[in-house]
Amino acid sequence: MKILRNFIIIVILSIGHVSLERVSFEGHKMLKLIPTTQKHLELIDQLQHNPDFDLLNRIALESPVFVVLSPLSLIKYSALFNENKIEYKIIDSNIQRKLDLQEKSMNRTRRDVRSIVGKFARYSEINSYIDEVVLEESEIAASYVAGATSENRIVKAIVFRTSTSNRGIFIDCGFHAREWIAVSSCIWLIDQIYKAYDNNDADMRAILAKYEIHIIPLVNPDGYEYSHTTNRMWRKNRKVNAGSSCVGVDLNRNFGFQWMTAGASSNPCSETYAGPSADSELETKDIQRSILSRKGFWDAYLTIHTYGQYWLTSWSYTTDYPADYDDIKLAADKGAAALKSLYGTDYTTGHSGVLFGRLAGVSDDWAKGVAEVKYAATLELSPGDGTSDASFGFALPEDRVPKVGQELYAGVVGYIKHVGNL
Repeated sequence: MKILRNFIIIVILSIGHVSLERVSFEGHKMLKLIPTTQKHLELIDQLQHNPDFDLLNRIALESPVFVVLSPLSLIKYSALFNENKIEYKIIDSNIQRKLDLQEKSMNRTRRDVRSIVGKFARYSEINSYIDEVVLEESEIAASYVAGATSENRIVKAIVFRTSTSNRGIFIDCGFHAREWIAVSSCIWLIDQIYKAYDNNDADMRAILAKYEIHIIPLVNPDGYEYSHTTNRMWRKNRKVNAGSSCVGVDLNRNFGFQWMTAGASSNPCSETYAGPSADSELETKDIQRSILSRKGFWDAYLTIHTYGQYWLTSWSYTTDYPADYDDIKLAADKGAAALKSLYGTDYTTGHSGVLFGRLAGVSDDWAKGVAEVKYAATLELSPGDGTSDASFGFALPEDRVPKVGQELYAGVVGYIKHVGNL
């Protein structure tokens, strides 16, 4: 019996080890599709909910759409593309090479916790960094735990404020696990806020005289860590779905405003699975609780994603325009112009649902529709769809972080200055 018991233990340990091995994308292809008709858009919109069809960016008429397909999936979908006369091209015959290049680009040498700025940092490093900033910048910085996850990781927020701050700006990042550049850019944003204030930067001094800025740099730590250790292309959280072998919920389809009315899936195996019910996820509740606990306090909500280079305004769930569209579009234009002033990077601004089709259950729609935050927007950071870095997708090399982070900071400052009439 002892031998049998030891054998069982070895088998269990072996199974556990297998589950932690990295997922390989050897031979997976990145395709660029060009939808030229409404029928093309509708077909791609339907396909994005299939578990074997990995859509990487937003879809719009006459704009590049990037998809990752396994060799078997390519056979199936290329026939469908040809049948429907959708133009496509394989732009990367093996995405694993790009993922390997990103891995090699990462500098894991850390002199101290602040040296994660400009890097693809891990969850524990990010929390330690927040603690360090709060300790050293206690005059203007504080932190709080917004909540926790199904794997018992905390979701931490940092706050910048002064004694005169009486309105709020809420920024979150890292909803989707594989969007590393969004998380690292938010770390850059945090770093630049306190440095600008300490250096008596006039813009930041004026902003913090009026506003508290709350930033959650990593909304989805479970998925983010899993994307580092096991599956680089993981998107969802890591909640176990009852009755399914497929794990995870798309947190940015889970918010209970117009939930499941468009652009989401009820299939737990889909990348766009909206969850078993509206607001079902702990991470969703973390954001909602943080905002609703001070409802009426917030002038703006920004959620940072990647990629495509877009500054998107309400609504996502419909093509109808909100009554204050001119105001929120102008604010997006101001933010995008400030961002562009650094390196000439163009961001497309405008109504999300009109530009890219309807998506429901997203956080910025909830912020505007439920929490009544006037200026609610989504940023999709670099790379842009038509740029030289587009073929990297989510695998941007680490040396791109400073540029994207600098642009985010400039855009956020320009946006807040306009919103606050500063």
